Amino acid sequence: MPLYTFKDKNKNIEYDKELSYEDLQEYIKQDHIEQVFKMNIFRYADGNGIKDQFTDWCKDSTIKGKGNFNPYGKATKDFEKKD
Repeated sequence: MPLYTFKDKNKNIEYDKELSYEDLQEYIKQDHIEQVFKMNIFRYADGNGIKDQFTDWCKDSTIKGKGNFNPYGKATKDFEKKD
């Protein structure tokens, strides 16, 4: 079941609760309960491999050289593989 975050306006506390969607609809009808929306941001990791390096390269706002993506370390071998 999905995990939702709520705020109790009376007690001014946030907490998580596991509910089905149908139960969620009923739960948030309470006047003192407010659903809190959060972005679930995570970073996948491949040990500084090609995915991590490419993600970091995409986030970099500075353009160095010709702007080419040049992997380093073990990712160089992954980048050169031809399927």
